[in-house]
Amino acid sequence: MRRTHVVPPASALVTPPRPLVSTLLRTTVALCVLLAAAIAAAQADGSSPWRIGVIASQSAGSAIGALQASVAERFAAAYVAVGVYGVPLVIDVRDDAGDPRRAESLARELIDEGVLALVCCTSPSASERVSAVAEASGVVLLKLDGTPTTDHVWTLALRADARTQMTAAAVHVADEGKSAMALMTLDNAFGVDAAEAFERALADAGREPVGTIQYPPSATVLTPEALWAATREPGAIVVWGLTTDTDLALRGLRTRGWFGPAYVRPETIGPATWRRLTATAEGPTAPPTGGDAWWQVRSAVSPVTVFESLPAEHPNREAAAAALARIETLDARLDPMEVGTLALVDDALTLLQRAFEDVAALALPPGLPAASVRQAVLDALMSAPPRPLAAGTYQARSGDPRMARWQGLVVVMTR
Repeated sequence: MRRTHVVPPASALVTPPRPLVSTLLRTTVALCVLLAAAIAAAQADGSSPWRIGVIASQSAGSAIGALQASVAERFAAAYVAVGVYGVPLVIDVRDDAGDPRRAESLARELIDEGVLALVCCTSPSASERVSAVAEASGVVLLKLDGTPTTDHVWTLALRADARTQMTAAAVHVADEGKSAMALMTLDNAFGVDAAEAFERALADAGREPVGTIQYPPSATVLTPEALWAATREPGAIVVWGLTTDTDLALRGLRTRGWFGPAYVRPETIGPATWRRLTATAEGPTAPPTGGDAWWQVRSAVSPVTVFESLPAEHPNREAAAAALARIETLDARLDPMEVGTLALVDDALTLLQRAFEDVAALALPPGLPAASVRQAVLDALMSAPPRPLAAGTYQARSGDPRMARWQGLVVVMTR
């Protein structure tokens, strides 16, 4: 499936949001009708449209993939009166149908058709293939999934990874006047990656680890491991696992009398616990009776996932509100983590639009090869200041494929 969306110059009209089905249908039809005229107008005055390719798994039974495409469509509709200094912004949405090989093929097609950047993908396997194409072709790829990205020049990751989240936790611990931290994690490849991220995060924050203990994935009781971590007397304990073993580890810590700060992966927080989160730390209170394992558990999350708790002066609040306006009507059943995933699409398109504006401001001579313009887009991203947006704060740095910065995460705590 192929959908092309165009943001023409400011002469077009903006259509107010409507219910999901009618809105997407009207948006797609209206923008496709405008495509030929917009491109012709741009070419007539010597300028070419700014083209972005978006690849998502729309028709593979993936609700998130279909919603990612919808967010891109909403972005196009919201900026129908903007463009880039009078030149149309073309957002070309393609469906990989859940097939990584098709995602790779679509990336090649989009590059051959002149896109200046790519936004992808719904699955890590698709991202890996598209990243290889982007690196070989010299095209910026803003990657949406959370898989590690190394030794890449053109691929930039938007989702905060374990190192970024743990760095935010370590800084938060330091701000509370505490020092060293311990890690509890799985004894498998996941745990090995977590331990490496933990050490690098603490180095980033200027903290010291007091130790890492790993437990088997099959564990049903983690009280001995919890005792080991607690007796090291850390300022905080990071529990980095999956949902079930994270709960086991927290229960083990509470059983052993540990009521100090405990930080967990956002993905392990269930819906009921999310409803107890607050971005405003009220200070320690007496431990609750009844053995609540998740009492005052903390996590570093994206701003949009806890929008209602953000203070009015929070630097990401305005962007989060704008993204939510394009997301919240898509599906009322979306949980916070899904909202955060969809906001990454909105953030990616915003970052590219601003990069295009920076390139346009350079007044490059007309007729430059696409490769030169693509290099200018990468340079614009690499030289841009930190951008506080919906799902985080982004800044590209040489030699670092991560765009998400720990400063853009919000440390929240369960009440």
